[in-house]
Amino acid sequence: MDDRLRILSATVLQLETRTSIQNALDGTLTAPLGQMTSRESLLAEVLSLLTGRPVCIEDGFGNIRAAAGTKSGRPYPRPSATDRSRTAQLWLASGLPVQEPRGLVALVLPDRDVLGAMCLLENGRPYTADDVFALEYGTRLLQVELSHRRSIAQLELKLGRDLVYELVSGMDEETAAVRAEALGYDITGPQHVIVAQWQPPRTDDTVVVALRRTLRELQTPALVSRRSDITLAVATGDPLDTELFTVAARTLRSTTGAVGIGGPSRDVNQLPRSYAEALRALHIRVHSIDPYGLTRYDQLGIYRILDMPGSETDLSGYVEEWLGALQSNDARRGSDLVHTLAQYMDHGGNYDDTADSLAIHRSTLRYRLKSIRQITGFDLADPETRLNLHVATRAWRLRSARPR
Repeated sequence: MDDRLRILSATVLQLETRTSIQNALDGTLTAPLGQMTSRESLLAEVLSLLTGRPVCIEDGFGNIRAAAGTKSGRPYPRPSATDRSRTAQLWLASGLPVQEPRGLVALVLPDRDVLGAMCLLENGRPYTADDVFALEYGTRLLQVELSHRRSIAQLELKLGRDLVYELVSGMDEETAAVRAEALGYDITGPQHVIVAQWQPPRTDDTVVVALRRTLRELQTPALVSRRSDITLAVATGDPLDTELFTVAARTLRSTTGAVGIGGPSRDVNQLPRSYAEALRALHIRVHSIDPYGLTRYDQLGIYRILDMPGSETDLSGYVEEWLGALQSNDARRGSDLVHTLAQYMDHGGNYDDTADSLAIHRSTLRYRLKSIRQITGFDLADPETRLNLHVATRAWRLRSARPR
């Protein structure tokens, strides 16, 4: 009887403790935020007080969105995509928090996508059963919050996506203003269009979410959408610069992407023009010597002339005049002299850089350049000849990349 009473007392004490944990965590869903910046911050603070441990809450990309009981700065490196996948597999297999070097981790994984994670950090003391219970319960509450937020975001995304399609296709200003206002977006004033594409091609909303987060971080109001594997946005203000690509690549944890930005539009009627410019900037970036990064239409320089619609006939004659002999030789012999010349011109005639880009030896490059001189009869040291050949090779590259 005494043993049973001890067991019963321990069970009652455990139930009281866990009920207290539940009540404290439940309160984070309705309590006023006060000085807290978000529900996640309040949840992390309460969980830290309950367990006596530092707590971090991550988003789906591994970025820390809330923390409590930690010193300033990131307490652990951001998990890689491989690490996060491994944690997800262990979480799905056991249904229990996963022990990681940074601490005990529980995931918000309602479907196939990781929406976030909650981490109970190490502090030198072993984890108790109550710690694990508090972490699991806190994660369930976090899942409710993040799932609700995702549902709202998906609805906003769909509404915004429809509006973006119509804006870049052309719509009247009055209708655009009413539709945009319903989404909390001010369509008046300077706007510009951004298009982005990552490799390998992504047909889900990964890049859409990352671009929205990037623009929010850069404090640039925008409507973001997707067409096939190209993400597009209508953004407020003057066109952004390279920082947009830097932040987006960091968010996606991938630099294998390209971004094109169209010129500024002073009213809604000019957005289709900005969209066309953004697509041209993206096209030129993707097929340039450095296919990853950001290109603004107003910084295209000579490419704005080379890629002009309607200039195909004149451009073909120009390319034929300067590169026709080399193209015929390449077709007949299966060589690659036009590409060699293009790389040589793009690298300013530098032998070492050109050889490295072609993955060939300097002597091989020297032999190819000698062949180019013999076939064309051109003096590659003549400034005017070099200018024309450089323009011709860039035009050749654009024409080669364009769908036929």
